[in-house]
Amino acid sequence: MRWAVKRVTGQPLPMRTLALSEAAGSMDFEANRLKSLATAGVSVPQVALVTPEFFVLEYCGTVIATLLEKWPPETFRTELTALARELGEFHRAGHWHGGAQIKNLTLHDGRHFRIDFEENFGEFLPLTATQAADLVLFLNSISLAGPVNEAESRRLLPEVIAAYFTAHPNPEIKAIIARAMPMMRTLAGIARPFQRFSRKGIRRVLIMVDILGAIR
Repeated sequence: MRWAVKRVTGQPLPMRTLALSEAAGSMDFEANRLKSLATAGVSVPQVALVTPEFFVLEYCGTVIATLLEKWPPETFRTELTALARELGEFHRAGHWHGGAQIKNLTLHDGRHFRIDFEENFGEFLPLTATQAADLVLFLNSISLAGPVNEAESRRLLPEVIAAYFTAHPNPEIKAIIARAMPMMRTLAGIARPFQRFSRKGIRRVLIMVDILGAIR
């Protein structure tokens, strides 16, 4: 893992990773991240209560992954492009999510919220690497989701990527993705013959390799 991180990000993975991973297992870790982001003006639910076993958040709507199932094309194209732009703005402000999939985004009264901040890899990876991971997770969660079939994925994802980089034109994120492409293409080549045994997973890999490989 340390070799792969250095190869893609250009920086070694610190030995303190394990300690940070253990620290992230507490309720305090996620609750503190939510409080910090709220203070910074990020749309996250307010933390109402924290105990050693659980914490309680204010209601912040329905997750995007659920809403997507019933959205017509004109709605999901608009919403997903807006979410990409918001992710870019979030990153431009110096933040990272760690779980940027659409299952961790909600909509309430016309406002998008971010939830689920239990991942801690952004504590030890370079910020741009963590942001690149956020972007890839976000894109992958859209591909083949609900009404977004393969043709729509290949049409929509480039527009989503363009919206993200318009909001956050960071060339280092593109460079990190480019450095990861050889490994991703190798994985795609290995997986391709097994498509018929996979409902969506391998098809997503193949779509993502094509889409990410076209980023310039």
